[in-house]
Parts: sequence; C-alpha cells; structure tokens
Amino acid sequence: MNQIQPRDEHKFLFDGNKLLWHMDRVHEHYRDGQRIAPLHIDIGATKLCNAQCIYCYGIYQEMSRDIIETPTLVKLFNDAPALGIRSLTLTGDGEPTLNPGIYEALSVGKHQGLDIGLATNGIALDTPKLTTMLNTCTWIRFNLSGVSRESYKSIHGVDHWDRVQANIKQAVSLKKRLKSKCTIGLQMVLVPQCVNQVIPEAQFAVTHGLDYFVIKQFSDPGCEEMSRFSLDWYDNPEVLATLEYAEKLSTPQTRIVPKWNMISAKGKRPYDRCVDCPLIFQISGNSKCYPCGYLFNNEEFCYGDLKEQSLGEILRSDRYWSIIKRMKEDFDVHTECSGSCRHDFTNAFMWNYLHPPTHLNFI
Repeated sequence: MNQIQPRDEHKFLFDGNKLLWHMDRVHEHYRDGQRIAPLHIDIGATKLCNAQCIYCYGIYQEMSRDIIETPTLVKLFNDAPALGIRSLTLTGDGEPTLNPGIYEALSVGKHQGLDIGLATNGIALDTPKLTTMLNTCTWIRFNLSGVSRESYKSIHGVDHWDRVQANIKQAVSLKKRLKSKCTIGLQMVLVPQCVNQVIPEAQFAVTHGLDYFVIKQFSDPGCEEMSRFSLDWYDNPEVLATLEYAEKLSTPQTRIVPKWNMISAKGKRPYDRCVDCPLIFQISGNSKCYPCGYLFNNEEFCYGDLKEQSLGEILRSDRYWSIIKRMKEDFDVHTECSGSCRHDFTNAFMWNYLHPPTHLNFI
C-alpha cells in the first residue's frame, strides 16, 4: 500500500500552532493541574535597533536602548533546557544582533540541546556571525519588507539595502558550504506601503534559494507613531490577488506563505482569556519577563527580572503563578489588549481544549 505524502504547503505551519505535538505538557498542566515550565521562550536581547521600520511593534514597546548583559543571557540559554524549555527565539523588541553576547549564548544553548530561532533585520551581520548562527540555530529569519533601495529605505527608514541583500545571499551560500540544516527565510509585515514589494520579494526569495518567504499581518496596538490604516484594506481584491499570485510562485525549494488565517482575522479573537501563558514565556530586551509583548513595560504584569532572579526562580515564584492565574481567569482579551497577538493560535487551541463541545465521543 502506498503511503500518502503530506501536502507540502503545511511544511512550515506558520499560520497555526504545533501544540498537538506537545500534548504531554498540555495535559500535565491543564488536565492534571501541575505547575509546568513553558514550552517556548521569546526573548528580546536588547531594546535597541539600527532600523526605523514604519510598522515596528518596538515603537509601542518603547525602545530604551537597554541590552541584556552577556552573563545573564548565557545563563538563560544554559538553564532553559534543564528546566524543560524546548525552544527559544531571539526576536524583538529590539534587533538581537546588536547584543554582542548572543553568539556565546547561541553556542551554549546549542550545546545544551535547545532549539533556537533568530529573527534579524540583517544589517549588523558578517561572515563570522552568520557562521555561528548557521551552526547553532534551527532557523534564521530576515525581517524584510522591501527589495529595492528606494522601497527598503522608505519602509525600514535606513539606507542599508545593499548590505542586507549581500548578507542574505551570504547566509544561503554559507549554509551550503557548512552543510548546515538551518532553515533560512524572509518575513514581510504587510502594510499598504509595501504591497508593491510582495511579488518582487517572492521572486527574490525564489531566485536566491531561500527556504521560505512568509507574509504576515500588521499588528496594531493603537500606537499613533506606527503605520496607520484600516485593517479592512486586507480585503481589497488587488491585495488578495497579489498574495494569491505570490503564493503560486512557490517552488520545491522555496515556499511563499501568506498567513491567510491571521490576515483575515484582523485581530479578532475566538477566545476570551489568555489561557496559554504557561506555555509561552516572553522576555523584553531590558531582561524583564511578561506574559506577552503587548504588556511589556507594564509592571503590574511583570513576572520578574533576569538581572535579579534566575529563570528557574521566576518560574517557581508565587508572583509568576498569580499572574498566570489572572491571565487565565480574569484578563479580558477583548478590552485589555489590542492587535494581532503572538499567542492567538495557541490561545484559540487551548480555549477549545478547555471548553469542549457536547457529545464529545461523536468524533
């Protein structure tokens, strides 16, 4: 009997969640009531950036130019796997490659068996840094919303397109030379100013052998300094046609992936509480820890500070679990937060898990 092969468009599953493959941890906490470690950590290694992207969520999160010190960062990467953390991503609220300590932390985390992702604007990279990243990371994502000098400068606010383009090509070349298994991709935040770059960027990704190009929604926390437009713009036939055309440019090597579900949701949530916070832990670039990026700088929701406590101490603290309880039982996602959320798909999954339908056995 021939086996049915999985559909290739689901290879990366950007537009959903992967909790089905972590139900052991889900059951431990949500069914058995155990205090668990998160599955994943998102960390901003700094609140400093060398670009000025018009859609940047870091604008809302207040870029204070803090950098997490190397010993604190290395200890986090060393301790996380032993606590039960399975993956960690270096991402906003600043540009992680501006923290010189990340390269030692990456090596330590890899040695400890941690799955690591890294999101970067690609400006501050060079061959030694890329080599370390390719030898330690599961994936690297270049955040890019314009692939000509003019569009790049207007969207990202700096004139570094030539350098970024060269670093992306160098990453792909080094991956082959090092025989690295690291996945390399591009991500665009889709706003009106860059819709004319969707197809050129898809073509750039295919031409240069990237593994994927993902097109995501704009997350609007109501910050006036960020790009302003009605999210109904995503329903324009011209926008939809552009995304559909780009998606068809996919090749066996390079997947072009519009995040259709998130784009169509427009920030509306099919759940009422933040019930997934025990599974995803977030750290700001000033080393303070919170349930999510929207709550960065809100001391009422600060779990703790890695400058003062270890990750293990924070996860075992009564303060951490009291905030978790508040997020799961009292926090109203419809009135107390705004924008498309990092937690949306995992929250929706866990909300359904906790509120099963009737006649459950009639599958």
